[in-house]
Amino acid sequence: MLENVGNILKDYHKTHGMDLSGSEPPVKTSLLHPYIEERGVVDKISIFEADIETKHIVAKVQKFRGETGAYSGILDQANIYYAKNHNYCWRRFGVCKEMYHCMIDRNVADRVATLDSLTKLLELLAADTTALTGDFSPLNREQEAELLALETLFPVEFRQDYLETAADEGTVLALSQKFRIPLVHARLACRPTYNQAVVRLRGRLEDLT
Repeated sequence: MLENVGNILKDYHKTHGMDLSGSEPPVKTSLLHPYIEERGVVDKISIFEADIETKHIVAKVQKFRGETGAYSGILDQANIYYAKNHNYCWRRFGVCKEMYHCMIDRNVADRVATLDSLTKLLELLAADTTALTGDFSPLNREQEAELLALETLFPVEFRQDYLETAADEGTVLALSQKFRIPLVHARLACRPTYNQAVVRLRGRLEDLT
C-alpha cells in the first residue's frame, strides 16, 4: 500500500510542487483528494467543518451513493467532517487519514459504522498491545490509514537524516511545525527503526525537491 503514497506524492509534486521555504505546509490536504479519488473506491470526496466539539475523534467519513449534478449519474461519494475544536495539525492529519479510508476500505467489514464497533475500536487503539494481538478488522484499517496519512503529510524523502540517528526533541518540534503534523506523529517519523522500515516498504523514493 505504501507504493501508492509514492505515486500520490509524485503526482502531487508534479502539479503543485512542495515548497519548504514558506509558512504553508508542503503538502496541503485540500489539494490531495483528486489523487485519492482516482486510486480508491470513491468517485468524489468533499470536506466540511462540523459545528461540533469532540475529545478523541478529529474527523469522520460518511460514504453514500448519489448525484452531484443533473448529468453526473450515480456516483460513490464521501463527505469528510472534521471537528473544529482540534488544532490545525490534528485536523489536517484527521482529514488525510479519512481520505485514505476512501481508498483502502473496500468492504463493509472495514468500516466503523456502529456505536459498538466505534467503542471497541477506541478501546483497541488505546491499548499498547493491540497492534500485535487485535483481530478487529477496522483496527488494521485505522492503523493503515494513519500510516498512509503520516507518510503523505511528512514524506520519508524529507527524513533521510534520521535513518541512522534519531532527531532530537527540538528538531522534531521544528519539523512538526514545518510539516504541520501532530508532534506525537513527528516523533515516530523521526525514529531510525521506523524510517528504515518505511524505506524498505516504499522501495523507491521520489525526487520531491
